[in-house]
Amino acid sequence: MPTLLYSGNLGLGQDLGTVLRAVSHLNGDANLHVLIVGNGTGLASVKELASELQLHHIEFRDPVSLYKLPELLAVGDVHLVCQKLGTEGLLVPSKIYSTLAIGRPVIFIGPQHCEVAQIVHESDCGFVVAPGDVESAAKVLKQLAVDADLCRQMGERAKTYYEKHFGRKRSVAQIISVIERVAGTGRPVRQAVPNSPTAEQELRR
Repeated sequence: MPTLLYSGNLGLGQDLGTVLRAVSHLNGDANLHVLIVGNGTGLASVKELASELQLHHIEFRDPVSLYKLPELLAVGDVHLVCQKLGTEGLLVPSKIYSTLAIGRPVIFIGPQHCEVAQIVHESDCGFVVAPGDVESAAKVLKQLAVDADLCRQMGERAKTYYEKHFGRKRSVAQIISVIERVAGTGRPVRQAVPNSPTAEQELRR
């Protein structure tokens, strides 16, 4: 049974209702296990909705430590990222980056014109569904739940996109470039401070 994972804050900016209703709409056709790990002001309402919809294959867990996060992320066959309409420019769900890094397909429930939607479209690592569009959410859930090859291909594209755009070496190079521009010394940072560790060494500590 494939697992749909949501891991993170359950607050005002997240819309899990669309997916829970989509799971109910499938009526067990996708044989999907929903795992929600996290807490926040919206947890009670999410649990209430799950009970109202009489969802059977759903599990709630407390947040895990940062040390155990990679193990948790690996449990999810498909990852869920949510963002409510009207929050564009106010927040970017950071879990999109961990989803890409772990190499998993993503279902993004959120605005069509925002950073996460752009990443999903550019990487072709999943699907973007508008909040409230239960029918479309159910369609893509079933598609991913029954097609292991599609999940694998999207997961591979996610990891490739992460390594190209957000990998450590690229990120460190961008950080150094910004520092050099702000410092305005005209000299590379590593030459200006020869005895200091590189940014990459710092990140490994």
